[in-house]
Amino acid sequence: MSDPAEVWRGRVQQQLDAAGRPSLGDMAGWEVFPFERDGLTPKPLGERVVPEPDRSRPADQCGTCRALARDDLVLHTGSRLAVIRPGGTSLMFVANVVARAHERLDDLDDDADAELGRLVARTYRALRALPGVGHVQVSKWENGGGHLSVNVLARPLGVLELRGSNLPVWADMLPDIPQDELEARADVVRAALA
Repeated sequence: MSDPAEVWRGRVQQQLDAAGRPSLGDMAGWEVFPFERDGLTPKPLGERVVPEPDRSRPADQCGTCRALARDDLVLHTGSRLAVIRPGGTSLMFVANVVARAHERLDDLDDDADAELGRLVARTYRALRALPGVGHVQVSKWENGGGHLSVNVLARPLGVLELRGSNLPVWADMLPDIPQDELEARADVVRAALA
């Protein structure tokens, strides 16, 4: 049986430039990216904006709400929360523990908080058990979508450049894994969460 992390690394190697570097990816163009794209010079810090603008989107424009409506992207459904996956990823696997309703972390009660803790831990263990996974990172960004999403990201075994908080930056720059591999891993995670 081939090593999934080695297969991943081989696929990525094919996408690198002559110096062994990936392309910058879309994140370098994001407004919140802290560097200028050319030369990665830090951007100047802008003026404070108070009150902050409302960046939330209504449920009918929310990507998480759309994902919850797709059976192929839902890995587990709990009473207030669910576990979904993106349609594609460059990592070994990514899952998101999300609210089933269009709500934020601030909106959860004690029972939902307990369910969140259990689902994050179970999802972490399910991803950690996948072949070829070196480590799993857990994070939460809620930058205006208005929908709770705790990200659980599986790093390939032995790919130490992807350690730590820059894992999502690397993930943005690397090519997506083939859909059939993603689907097979989704089936394993779905079974582990059942």
